[in-house]
Amino acid sequence: MESVSRDELLAAFELDTEAGVAARNGLISGAHFDLWLDPVPAVRLLGICSVRQRNLQRRGKRTMGFAETIASLRELDEQGLLVAYVNDRERGGYYFQLFLDPDSLKVIGCIGVSTASGDDVTGDHA
Repeated sequence: MESVSRDELLAAFELDTEAGVAARNGLISGAHFDLWLDPVPAVRLLGICSVRQRNLQRRGKRTMGFAETIASLRELDEQGLLVAYVNDRERGGYYFQLFLDPDSLKVIGCIGVSTASGDDVTGDHA
């Protein structure tokens, strides 16, 4: 797999969480997205997400999907996952981080961060 199209990423969504639905709607509306094709161990992503959640809470940022995503990552331990993002900020939406099973190309976790105050979270994709 060299890249993933918008339609392929849309087909990867089976999440009915608030963050998953919002990210999918952003994709449908034309939000920019990207996906990294090098799998990252779920345990590493768990640590990153846990720290990110605490930092965002301390700064008073609106977020969605952390609890569900952290629970999913805990269950996957060393399994490699692909990391993607959907940037729906131009429409006043959220910046979404997606975690996908590389074998089935299904979204297993999605977190959203409101960056309304101008923060830029795009530089840290894992």
